[in-house]
This record gives sequence, C-alpha cells and structure tokens, in this order.
Amino acid sequence: MATFAGDGPDLLATLSITSPVFLLILLGFVATRRGWVGYEDSQVLSRYALRFALPALMFGVIAERPLSEVVVPAFLWPYALGSLLGYGIGLGVATLLRRGHPLDNGFYGMGVSMSNSGYIGYALIAQLFGQEVLIAVAMAILVEVLLIMPLTLMLAELHLSRAQHGFVRALGLVLTRVMRNPILQAIAAGLAFAVLGLRLPSALARTLDMLASSAAAVALFAIGATLAGQHLRKGLGEAAAIALGKLLLHPLAVGLMLMLGPPLDPVLRNAALLLAALPMVTIYPLLAQRYGQEERCASALVLATLLSFVTLNLWLMMLDGSL
Repeated sequence: MATFAGDGPDLLATLSITSPVFLLILLGFVATRRGWVGYEDSQVLSRYALRFALPALMFGVIAERPLSEVVVPAFLWPYALGSLLGYGIGLGVATLLRRGHPLDNGFYGMGVSMSNSGYIGYALIAQLFGQEVLIAVAMAILVEVLLIMPLTLMLAELHLSRAQHGFVRALGLVLTRVMRNPILQAIAAGLAFAVLGLRLPSALARTLDMLASSAAAVALFAIGATLAGQHLRKGLGEAAAIALGKLLLHPLAVGLMLMLGPPLDPVLRNAALLLAALPMVTIYPLLAQRYGQEERCASALVLATLLSFVTLNLWLMMLDGSL
C-alpha cells in the first residue's frame, strides 16, 4: 500500500506513483510514432492484454477469494449509480446543446462514465493499495461491461434502426457483443470458482499467474501505441467537454453516491473515486466507429488521457490523508 511522508499532500510522492503509469504510456506512444513498433504490431499487444493477460488477472483476483470479499454491495451500487448519474448528465447536456435525438448522444454519456479500469486502473490501484484491492477493479469492470457499454450500444443501435422492430435486433447484437468480452468471461468464471470453492491445478494456476504479471506493462504500452494512431480532429470543443466530464464529473458523481450510501471501507472508497477519475476506456473510439462518431471520441480519448496526468495527481493529493 502506498505511504506518504509528512502530514500533508506530497507532490513528489504522488508523482512517484503516477509517473510510471504515464511513462509506460508515453513509451508506447513514442515507440509507435518513431516506427520502432509498427502500429499494426502494437495492436497485437493490445489484443494480448485484452484477451489473455487481463482476463488471467481478473480470474485470479476473484477465484482465490470468498464471494463475500469479491462482491461488495457498498462499493458496487454507489459506483453503478454514480456512473449512471454521470452518464445521464452527459447524455442530457449533449442532447440539449446539439439539439439532436437522445438516442444519438449515448457516446457522450459513455465518454463521461466508462473508465479505463482494466488498463490504467489495474496499474494504479495495484501500486496504491496492493493486490488485495484489485477486487475494486473487477467490480468497476462489471459496471462498465454489464451496464454502461450495453446501454450505449443499445441506444446507438436503436438510433440506427429508428423503428420499433429494431429493438429486438439491437438487443441481440448488444448481448452478443457483451457476452463475447473476454474480461467479462474471466470475471464470470472467477465468480463461479469463488462460489463453488474450486481451485485450478497448480501448473495451470502458475501459467495464469505468469500471464497476469504481464498485464500492467503490456496494457499501458498498448494504450500509448493506440493513442499514437489517434489525432485531434474536428469537434474539439465537444471532445474537451467529454474529457472534462470524465475526469471531474464522474468522480464527483460517484463520490456523491458513496456519501449517500452505506459505510464503506476507506480504502475501497478511495479506490472507487480514483477509478472514476480515470480517462475513458481505450476502445471508446473503436466502439463509436460503427456509428460515425469515432473522430470526436478519439479526440476526447487523447485529451482525457493527456489531462489525466494532472487531474489524477490532484485527486491523489486530495485523498492523501486517507491513503
């Protein structure tokens, strides 16, 4: 668990925690831009992290603990409600300002409320609080994959169809996409092991441990490589609004719900706030591509990731006294 010297916020101590995360992102960005790693090659690393390393990590975090330690309602419900509050505000403001159909603004809500918990969140929470608090990352991913992403895709698919008979088709497409998510599948398998008290054979368990140990470095490098392929293009005003909403509004909304909810362990509370303060998930523009909103979402992703170096350090310094 992270410790800080002195009685007040220590900027150097805070930077010592966040800097490695962003330096790995920068390394991936520079390596791709300089041609040391081809952009297509870097996407192999991203797929490796998504399909192998992070699922192995999430499975191990969940399967090795009792279910009561894995699913913490006092964390899960406030995080989910805070994310929905941020989503609703983002969607509502975008609908008013753009004067468009609400169904066409789901990605504004998603940008405000779906954090990069699996990649940046894992690395940050592990450094701050240790491996035992990674259950917070797993619960945040559950909210994102089972709630925020399906809601966004459902709205977008309904906007494409604009007909009542399109709802069933949209629902089927969304459910299929969600259920194929390898991290969600790993979480589901881990929950099953936790409920049944099962254990993997030692050889297989060690194999998964080796995969999991590579998750942080590979995932952060892959983020930088992905950002190297993105550009700040049109709609920068809207992109900046999404980025600021993600970095400021989402943690405030989650914080409000935590205040209104039942008592929660201070470490898990701080983990929830920091997870909400992360930039949006890396696949954000990829999900929006089918619906013609990838450029704006890519710009928001780049801005949020750049600005998060400042905002995350500020959040950490504000929470310094309770870490």
